[in-house]
Amino acid sequence: MTDEIRRRVGILEVVSQHVTLRRTGRNYKGLCPFHSEKTPSFTVDPEKGFFYCFGCHAGGDVFDFVMRIGSMPFTDARKELAERAGLQIERTPAEDQHAGERERLLRAVAEAAAFYRDQLGGNAGAAARRYLTARGVDQATQETFGLGCAPAGWDHLLRALHGRGFDAAALEQAGLVTPRAGGGGHYDALRDRLIFPIRDMQGRPVAFGGRMLGDGTPKYLNTRETSLFVKGKTLYALDAARQAIRETGEAVVVEGYMDALSCHQFGVRNAVASLGTALTLDQVLLLKRFASRAVLVYDADAAGVDAAERGVQIFDEAALSARIVVLPGEADPDAFLRKEGPETFRRCVDAARPIFDFRLETVLARHDPRTVEGKVGIVDEMAPLIIKASDPVRQSDYARRLADRLSIREEAVRVRLGRLARDKGGASRPIRGEVGPEIEATARAEAERLLLHLMIADAAVREAIRAAVDSETFRDPAHRVLAEAVLTSDAHGADLGRLRERLRDETAVSLLSRFLIAEPPVKGDPTRVAVGCLAQLRRWTLQERIDMLREAHSAADRAHDSARRDALWAQLEEAYREKEA
Repeated sequence: MTDEIRRRVGILEVVSQHVTLRRTGRNYKGLCPFHSEKTPSFTVDPEKGFFYCFGCHAGGDVFDFVMRIGSMPFTDARKELAERAGLQIERTPAEDQHAGERERLLRAVAEAAAFYRDQLGGNAGAAARRYLTARGVDQATQETFGLGCAPAGWDHLLRALHGRGFDAAALEQAGLVTPRAGGGGHYDALRDRLIFPIRDMQGRPVAFGGRMLGDGTPKYLNTRETSLFVKGKTLYALDAARQAIRETGEAVVVEGYMDALSCHQFGVRNAVASLGTALTLDQVLLLKRFASRAVLVYDADAAGVDAAERGVQIFDEAALSARIVVLPGEADPDAFLRKEGPETFRRCVDAARPIFDFRLETVLARHDPRTVEGKVGIVDEMAPLIIKASDPVRQSDYARRLADRLSIREEAVRVRLGRLARDKGGASRPIRGEVGPEIEATARAEAERLLLHLMIADAAVREAIRAAVDSETFRDPAHRVLAEAVLTSDAHGADLGRLRERLRDETAVSLLSRFLIAEPPVKGDPTRVAVGCLAQLRRWTLQERIDMLREAHSAADRAHDSARRDALWAQLEEAYREKEA
């Protein structure tokens, strides 16, 4: 079915409804709809059926474009494109049942949202209305975010939705009610709380957060995870913020519901909240679909600082540029906006600290950099951020800046980091000052990328080196995923769509799109260049093996383990012979 949709619906036709395109050679260019830019960097290749933005690196086929522009899952994008193509999607009985169950749950949650809104305006919502007035949440914001109220009784929602045709089993499946212990019926999951609907990217409520209005704990409570709602993959207010995030290229990330509401009410419409919990990689990757950078704005108390520190590593792992603000005083974003106003808040956001600077500042507050013990403690606490840095250039810069701040040799920092990396099972890029690993790692990544580009762009190259290359040739995870898909596919002509379908990694999809649209940056025989890349990668791999063997050999010698030492020396000699061959 997907192949038939691709044949009937051209990517140019779909993209042109959202982007003004101009022809440049065989391709078409325009301003990217996924981030703010003044110079066109968004390119469509109608012949191959792919798009790629050289600014934000969004890429993919017509399905990817519809998913991104509409913030919808693949199934919805396929349905929309099938309708455009005049095709009827045939579903198995199991798929029909799953789709029917999902629609039923969505209807149940939508009915619950309507019930909560009605309660907020009635007698049961008096306390909630007083709370909102005291917190300064205006009527427009209440309506925009669909705020509501859960009455104080045990089963008001259960009885109301039962009267609309929903049984207790369906409401339990939607996370709206909870079974009583011992099997004695059900009760409402949220009671006597101000209600915040949690919505998906289509603006449909899928879950609820509730703030306690009277005495009791916890103060904030979410309905449980369901097939509609996974807390660690959802960001509150992203449906409302996504357009502003695309326009500015930046997302403001806060912790709680009220923080997000206040941001939007005061005009900071690119704000989202992490549902009051530590950020997850899935949440940051979701944000990365719309933002090229992020600012984390957390409370000034110890919990807020801890949350900011925990978020540091996640953003680097996702390769999304991030800065951090800890607001002055004891204010959270909500209180700060109401006291200081949006302009002061924006100035704080503009003055946000880069991740490394923020982390170093907090670590320096815990150790004395004038003592040897303090310097060691600082390096050890900074180590995870540096070792796991996704970019080798950034890793090198971090190590140099840390050495400068502590007034010690950079070599000493690198040796300590390398030892810590080995103690924890090895780093993705071992830090060894004597061989300049940041340069080697960058060169290796470039060689891998060029080799992949040639393999995708030229079938003759692919066939010439197929026997000499496999996915393990590539160290970068996205490169490895893409190489495996290419090597198990014809990867040319009509098979491009199927090649795309083999990929689940978003970075790999972006790379595929780039390599299909851009010409390989080589002159001369591409096969010879590819063979040269392979030879260089092989030399680097052998050198890494030699380095590890030398280190192990030295350790065995220090331990007076002659048997292991001799065995390692034999392996070293073999590795040297292989490298010189």
